[in-house]
Formats: sequence, structure tokens, C-alpha cells
Amino acid sequence: MKKILLIGLMSGLCSTGAFAAACDMGGTNADVTAPTSSTGPTGELCACNGGIAAKVKINGGSGTPVNTPVFVKTGFDVQCSANTGVSFNEVSGTAFAVASGSKKGNQSFKGTSNGGAVAVHLKCLGTNDACNAADVTAANAAATTIASGS
Repeated sequence: MKKILLIGLMSGLCSTGAFAAACDMGGTNADVTAPTSSTGPTGELCACNGGIAAKVKINGGSGTPVNTPVFVKTGFDVQCSANTGVSFNEVSGTAFAVASGSKKGNQSFKGTSNGGAVAVHLKCLGTNDACNAADVTAANAAATTIASGS
């Protein structure tokens, strides 16, 4: 029942544009510093913004200690592929969610620290089935729900 409710809620949000996506799927990749709190969550943050291929530093990059961590205790680097949107959410001190989609692909993906798997989320809604910002955000919301144990 919870899954049906979540899918219905996300469909309604996607169709009305009631939320802003973290990744605009047309921007420039840039380093990310997540808000720090010992309790979380950070909310959806964009790691790869659908631009050209680039290395992006998360929380200062590889090996950088995070002073007040939520889930990520040490910074890391992400190698972004061209045209790919990747977002993440530090749900809590024990849960992390990630989502992705490609402007040239046809499916969005979600993954969590709750089970450690990445799986297909849904078919993308853009022209010629290309993924857009709303697809990545919807996948991130679903992954966040899974990561939080709901």
C-alpha cells in the first residue's frame, strides 16, 4: 500500500511541477558540499548535472574529513559521464540514497545503502524516452523512502 501511495504521490508531483529538481539536466557539473548535521537528512543534492564529462568533488573530494557528518564521513570524487544526472541524499547517519538518469537513456535508476543495490526505477518521460530532471528527482525520492526503511 505504501508503494502505491508513493507512486501516486510522485506522479501527482511530477505532473504539476510541485517541486524543484536538484539537477536541471542542462547545467554545468560543479563540486558539491552537503549541508552538515549529525541528524540529517541533507535533501536531494546534485552530483552530476547532465553536462559534459567531469570529475566532481563531494564534500571536499577524496579523503577530506567531514566535520559534522550525516552519512558521508569522508569526501569523495564522482566521475560524471556526459549527459548524465546523478543525485544523492544523506537520509540519516545510517542511510544514503542515490538516483541517476541519462539524457540519452530511457530509464532512471535508484539505489540505497539499505540493501546496497542499484535498480531500475521507471521508464523516463522525456522526448524519445530521454531522462529529465523530474525523472532523477522521482527516483531519488523513491530511493530515499527505501533507505529510510518505509
